[in-house]
Parts: sequence; structure tokens; C-alpha cells
Amino acid sequence: METRIFFNPGDSIANIHDYNEAIRKGQIFKRERQSDELVIAKGPDDEEYAIFYAKDALPAGHQKSQPYDVKNKL
Repeated sequence: METRIFFNPGDSIANIHDYNEAIRKGQIFKRERQSDELVIAKGPDDEEYAIFYAKDALPAGHQKSQPYDVKNKL
């Protein structure tokens, strides 16, 4: 079951084409920075996976928000 969430694309930590690589980089980033919850999401272009801080989610009506489908939470 996928969840749709809205982010400003400029807030992404990384954009990666390979899902497994996105998970690996997200885990490394979280471990090194002891960061808040991260979200691995597929973008509106359906080509790349983006890594975001979950706290950076925006309301759907925000002028800079774009829809992303959550694939994993770290």
C-alpha cells in the first residue's frame, strides 16, 4: 500500500535511479547524522527515487509541493 505525500523537490537529500541504492544511501545518511525519520519516495516523473526528511512534507495546496509516492520509511 503506497501513501502519497507532498514535498518541495528542492528539499530532497538525494535523487537516485536505483531503489536499493536509495535505501542504502538513506541508511548511511541516517546512521551518520542520527537524523529524523527519512522517506524514500518515487517522484512525479516516475524516474528517480528521492530521499526526504519526513518533517519536510508540505500540504497538497502549497505552491512548491509535488506529489511523491512513499516507498519506504527509515
